[in-house]
Amino acid sequence: MDYSELTKNSIFIEVGSFKNYGGWVLDTQFIMNMGSAYLLAHGLGIPVSDAETTVTPPLAGSYRLWAFTKDWVAHWKKNCAPGLFKVRINEAECPAVFGSYGEEWQWQDGGVVEIPSAAIHISLHDLTGFEGRCGGLFLTQDLNFSPPDNIEELGKLRRVLCKHENIDFLGNYDIAVAGGGFSGMCTAVTAARKGLRVALIQDRDVFGGNNSSEVRVWLGGETNFEPFPNIGNITREFEQKKKAHYGAENIGEIYEDEKKAYIIRNEKNIDIFTGLFLIDAITSNDMIESVVVYDVKTGAYGRISAQLYADCTGDGNLGYFAGAHFEVTTNGHMGMTNIWNIKDCGFELPFPECPWAIDLSCVDFPGRKDTKDIYGQKREVSLGCWFWESGMEHDPIKMAEYARDTNFRAMYGAFDCVKNIDHDYKNFKLNFCAYIGGKRESRRLLGDIILTKSDVFTETVFPDAVIPSTWNFDVHYPDRRFYSAFHEGDGFITHDYHENFKSPYFLPYRCLYSRNIHNLFMAGRDISVSHDASGTARVMRTCGMMGEVVGKAAFICQKHGISPREVYTDYLNDLLDLCRQK
Repeated sequence: MDYSELTKNSIFIEVGSFKNYGGWVLDTQFIMNMGSAYLLAHGLGIPVSDAETTVTPPLAGSYRLWAFTKDWVAHWKKNCAPGLFKVRINEAECPAVFGSYGEEWQWQDGGVVEIPSAAIHISLHDLTGFEGRCGGLFLTQDLNFSPPDNIEELGKLRRVLCKHENIDFLGNYDIAVAGGGFSGMCTAVTAARKGLRVALIQDRDVFGGNNSSEVRVWLGGETNFEPFPNIGNITREFEQKKKAHYGAENIGEIYEDEKKAYIIRNEKNIDIFTGLFLIDAITSNDMIESVVVYDVKTGAYGRISAQLYADCTGDGNLGYFAGAHFEVTTNGHMGMTNIWNIKDCGFELPFPECPWAIDLSCVDFPGRKDTKDIYGQKREVSLGCWFWESGMEHDPIKMAEYARDTNFRAMYGAFDCVKNIDHDYKNFKLNFCAYIGGKRESRRLLGDIILTKSDVFTETVFPDAVIPSTWNFDVHYPDRRFYSAFHEGDGFITHDYHENFKSPYFLPYRCLYSRNIHNLFMAGRDISVSHDASGTARVMRTCGMMGEVVGKAAFICQKHGISPREVYTDYLNDLLDLCRQK
């Protein structure tokens, strides 16, 4: 459809472009599924302050207002709709209540409003604090036009009305690294210190991925083992000094976001591209020529080209767009955790009833009364730990928002239960909940070797073995003790199943590059391993060391004008020598 005529009488407002988010947060996790970033009213049951911006309409007159939103609990319970909000224009509140229907993302009609020709003030006014969400606002004088819900058509409308039809060229590099978690940070810094010009692409404004203040997962694995005692040095540079695993002590400051950013920003060979989400890869002859990125705040598009690429996204997004071979376990994989905790405020606090949450009134769960968790802990330290984990039964990419929202409903259901059913934890409040999910497993990009659990247990020695893996086989499945809590069909409390091996086991370099996209590396939990083998390879110190090896291999590629595979076939001794050096 041609949307050009709408430019004369319509406005599309990217919510990421709001000048002030107020108490709302910008959620970038599900752009691949619903087309954009969105603002989330993550108030833990307390309405958040308004998000605000100013826009200038093309003409004065009558406009129909639309909001891109959903009733986020409608998958499970109809006619509950906890995530409600309103839109205010020049302080006048529009009558529509948004977020009140629709289990999928769709445009909700807000009715006709009168707008002057001068700049207008628009705000999102949260009504509940219970995860209301808005992915865009649309105002049009074509009162009979309905904006499309389809992601592709919606993208066309957005690009035309926001004047983002052109793709800006952002630069050419020796290596472009997608993902700013531990594997991406270590890949970028290692390559930069070897003299490569590096583009580091990160969709958030903070670095560290799961080990950031946004997600708050502590580091696993050990570093610096002979015969490669210096593999792990850069990983250790990024580590924080203090750890606090459980409860309200797990504060954001522990994760030292500023320290990670300082290290990266002080590498002269790294150009940082934060707030950019990778949405496509342009390929030719099984090589990536460039990648396309989407600015999560402005909606603008950019293109970055490089000789080499590293997929450190965790989800294998770059490899997926490039056509790299991959595997994904869609049922029976490890899930997503949104860590949460509660805090004693010293005085009694109420909490709203949550009939739309998971009903836990008749079941035990960790933290309720004297029910113990898998470590034998109980009470508040058991609420919101890593084992409050969901999504194991669903596609980890397509159903990621569903999994995150299951975690929300489990948290709200648990706290509603202990506060309003048990009349327990009277002085406690919901203190923190990570709205960014901590994922463990999704796509695994395939290399020249797919490492298996059997390889590790039989102590198979590969000639390119270089990354020490020390975390025992640790995979998670729904905890049988709490099956009665899963009456809606989805598990959300897990048990970790461990098997030890002779440590360290050195992972082969051939797991770190694509078998069919010739200039693509990968580092992190999306490397070439089986589902079971990911139980040891996925932890963050190990992922960081993968990045160090990729950075060194990229230097060899750039020096000799070769592919990642040829590092193994023709220059393996050079790589091993580099991995022994500081």
